[in-house]
Amino acid sequence: MSRKCHPLLKPLVPVVRLLGGMLGRDCEILLHDVSRGEPFIVAIENGELTGRNLDAPMTDLGHFLMTSPEAKTVDFLANYPSEAANGRAMRSGVSLIRDENRALVGFLCINFDMTKGLLLKDMGTFLTTLRPLSFSAFQAERFPGVYGDHAFEILEKARQDFGKPLRYLDRDERVACIRKLEERGFFKLKGAVPLLTKEMGKSRYTLYADIRSVRAGKGE
Repeated sequence: MSRKCHPLLKPLVPVVRLLGGMLGRDCEILLHDVSRGEPFIVAIENGELTGRNLDAPMTDLGHFLMTSPEAKTVDFLANYPSEAANGRAMRSGVSLIRDENRALVGFLCINFDMTKGLLLKDMGTFLTTLRPLSFSAFQAERFPGVYGDHAFEILEKARQDFGKPLRYLDRDERVACIRKLEERGFFKLKGAVPLLTKEMGKSRYTLYADIRSVRAGKGE
């Protein structure tokens, strides 16, 4: 939905529609025209998030930004807390659009529903909260793998070296990793290549080719 507006705001109407489509229903996008004294909404996407439409009034913060001397040097505000009429917690941002004389003509606003994010945050806290063992000989339990602990220790060192899971290595990093594994004797261990295929998400044919390349001195 959109209506006539200040010429500087007209090119932003497709931007509102793009952002609304790309960011989804958890994100409300609005374009306000404040150039004519009485502000109005030019375009809105995903207004069901706050229950607003083109006829919705300006918020108190909007009026403050229009009139307060404190806001005259403000170009944008990002990630400030806000709340929908139903109490839903949101994360909001606004860009203050000005003409060549720095007269305020509009607001481009983004309001993001944090409900899912807060749920994931709580779930993450629950899933990662540990209560260490209180025995003098144990702080954690270790489960020996079918390939033996040493293979897993070498792979864990490789993950630490590259700072990410091995399946996210690019080709050059993968070859460099295989070179390190070769130097550490990884491929002498039973079941090393099948284990590495799972870690890197590559076929054994790809890994065998990389291993041959490293051993031939052509891995660069």
